[in-house]
Amino acid sequence: MRCHSILLSVLLPTVALAGDAAQPPAVPEVALPAAPPAHEASTLPRPPSTGFIRPGEVLELRMSYGLLGTAGTTRIETLAETAAEGPRFRIRVATKSSGLIDTFYTVVNDSESVLDAATGRPLVLTTKGKSGKRLTEKTTTFDYAAGQAIHLNVIRPQHNATVPLPPEPAYDLMVALMQTRDWRLKPGQSRRVQCVNDDEFFTIEVTAIAEEQVKTPTGTFDAIVLEPKPVGTPVGFFKKGGSLKVWISKGDRPQIIRLDTKLKFGTIVAVLTKEETLAPAAAPVGAPATPPPPQPSSGPVAPAQQPASPPAAEPAPAASAP
Repeated sequence: MRCHSILLSVLLPTVALAGDAAQPPAVPEVALPAAPPAHEASTLPRPPSTGFIRPGEVLELRMSYGLLGTAGTTRIETLAETAAEGPRFRIRVATKSSGLIDTFYTVVNDSESVLDAATGRPLVLTTKGKSGKRLTEKTTTFDYAAGQAIHLNVIRPQHNATVPLPPEPAYDLMVALMQTRDWRLKPGQSRRVQCVNDDEFFTIEVTAIAEEQVKTPTGTFDAIVLEPKPVGTPVGFFKKGGSLKVWISKGDRPQIIRLDTKLKFGTIVAVLTKEETLAPAAAPVGAPATPPPPQPSSGPVAPAQQPASPPAAEPAPAASAP
């Protein structure tokens, strides 16, 4: 079972597992904190660009683990909405085990990051899932006005905590990796980003280490290989000795096309199997709009036949006053 636990920490590198419970209690609603006033925001550290956020984007990656073959799938979906508190982005990451692994250790995990569309700062991070018999249900709320993060662990309330916010915005690890698409690093270059794991904040330094050609079910890509490493004391997934490599495609629309997660017992390889944009979703007011990717042509399209002009409609009668 120890081996299985380690394997699950690979499958869910962005999730810290917490506590066993027979049934998960209901999660109390958490109000989204309002964006700070303009005069207050000007005094805060400059947040990263929101260019990496692509409303309507859906990604699917297939994970495999050595001789065990397919280990599971991850689906990443980005939504744009206008809430009462202001424009928001939601990035949802759903992971599910499959194949042989699923027969003896089922994993179902859903996480969601709510970001301020105007600044790109995280507002709320929620995680709910199941790994074998172990349940996870927790929420971290970022209160910028008070300068603190409130972590609520429903399954293990003894882990609840309120901690000071770091100077820079801190993201879920997967959202942090999505940011690297917008960095366009070249071999030898590096950049840092703040991350959050429950009530712990940490910094990772992402370094471009090589250029490679990668073949995936969605095509063959020229890519840059990135290696994220923790700065200082390792936290979360890195604390267990894990390491990551990320392949980002080159071109006008860089994308995560491969993600390797390595531990002592092998490497989980996740490759992009699907990329699509849902019905055109305009970015909320205050956020930069991102054009959808070009759609492949299915062949020449015959010119549309012009229908005959319909007869002019008679003017509608004026509405009677009530």
